[in-house]
Amino acid sequence: MRPDATADRAGALICGIGLLVAALSLVLAAVAGPPYLGLSGINGWIIVFAAALLAALIAIPFVIEARLRGAYSDSDARWDRAIPIWGGIALVVTVVGALIGASGNFAGDSLAGSAGLVAAGAGGLVLIAVATAVLSG
Repeated sequence: MRPDATADRAGALICGIGLLVAALSLVLAAVAGPPYLGLSGINGWIIVFAAALLAALIAIPFVIEARLRGAYSDSDARWDRAIPIWGGIALVVTVVGALIGASGNFAGDSLAGSAGLVAAGAGGLVLIAVATAVLSG
């Protein structure tokens, strides 16, 4: 096994576990019931959903970079390709989150509205990180 094979798998493992925990937390949020995200209270499972989704999104560029190691020996070349792909994935998460949130009117007592708002926010934060990385050179 290559010395960096463990590091390659770690990113994929974090991404996978993050997505699994995010999905499970939405189920548990539905069981716990409203309010999900509002002035009258916050469902703790929505917070878990936000943290897990953000962890998965942050792990994505490391997974992409690891997959590009066979094609590009230069680290900078791999990251130059991984960052825009990461941005594209974050854009998809932001748009899908906004669409799901809009279906629930972004209401705090609606699981779709709350989860969509959180997903759009997490994707938006990653887009800010990508824009900063791209603009900084």
